[in-house]
Amino acid sequence: MEQDSRKKRPVWKIVLLVLGLVLLIGGSAFGYFVFKANETAENTNSELTRGDKSDRREETVDLTKDHFSVLLAGVDGGASLEEGRTDSLMVATFNKESRQVTLVSIPRDSYVDIVTDGSEFKDKINHAYAYGGIDTTIATVEKLFDIPIDYYATINFDGIEDLVDAVGGVEVDVLVPISGRATGNVELEPGVQTLNGKEALAYARMRKDDPEGDVGRAKRQQQVLEAIINEATTINSFTKLNRIMNAVGDNIRTNMSLAEASQLQPYTKSLRSFNQETLAGGDLTIGGVYYYELDPADLSEKRSLLKTELGLPVTAEDSETETDNGLMDTEEGFSETTTY
Repeated sequence: MEQDSRKKRPVWKIVLLVLGLVLLIGGSAFGYFVFKANETAENTNSELTRGDKSDRREETVDLTKDHFSVLLAGVDGGASLEEGRTDSLMVATFNKESRQVTLVSIPRDSYVDIVTDGSEFKDKINHAYAYGGIDTTIATVEKLFDIPIDYYATINFDGIEDLVDAVGGVEVDVLVPISGRATGNVELEPGVQTLNGKEALAYARMRKDDPEGDVGRAKRQQQVLEAIINEATTINSFTKLNRIMNAVGDNIRTNMSLAEASQLQPYTKSLRSFNQETLAGGDLTIGGVYYYELDPADLSEKRSLLKTELGLPVTAEDSETETDNGLMDTEEGFSETTTY
């Protein structure tokens, strides 16, 4: 048991793909990274209630042999990662054969089956975190895509500001103008430009003024993630590494160990050119409350994609268009306005 405990000793390391820091440290820099990682391990590691294996797996995944998945969650909880809701949810799959990383974003208002404490009910997917933390969020995402979620990384969204500043800013092709008090009075016009932490956070979080709503925000969040990865892969300064460690130390939770994270090295290049997807859907109003109704055909397509990347069988049900999202039952008295 003591040996196993050492092997699974938690470490900060997998800020993971969430922030793209992971895998680029080599040589003496890696030694420094390990030192700093262990220095902050107690604050950043958080195991899941289920243990280290998804109920949808017969055996715990081996990162040197198996395809695996990671849930990336940006939590809008102010000063605490244990409170709030998930402002951003992305499922990343790692295919050991192609070394391809695929990222699928889930709009925060998606109307799905929340899975918690053995029960299920319909609600916005970002409420899952409030109902039962990361465990309930993972169970809900596993149900949505019918796949195992092997690892997770959560980040306090406000921590992105510090991280972007730590890497010296990120270059982003701004897609929509940003302005107003809701964005902290950040003013941005479309075009390629270097954003500081405050600007990057405002750009990633703005939603109401985007013509594409949740879908548009998911695209912008993916842009910022990719930009951080691009900056992180050029870092060769101990000073910057130290700043990054300090920036994320209090803002990250993960269940990946140092030994596991070190096995992600083969995916370094893929993190700079990952396949990005977002669940499609449309507007839905129930009882005066806004939801995002997922397009059944697109959901089936994305589910099949993730299963294929994880080497799981794609069934006939996965390929068929689902017609019952729990939204079409007129006996429930739902008032809906759906557009695709």
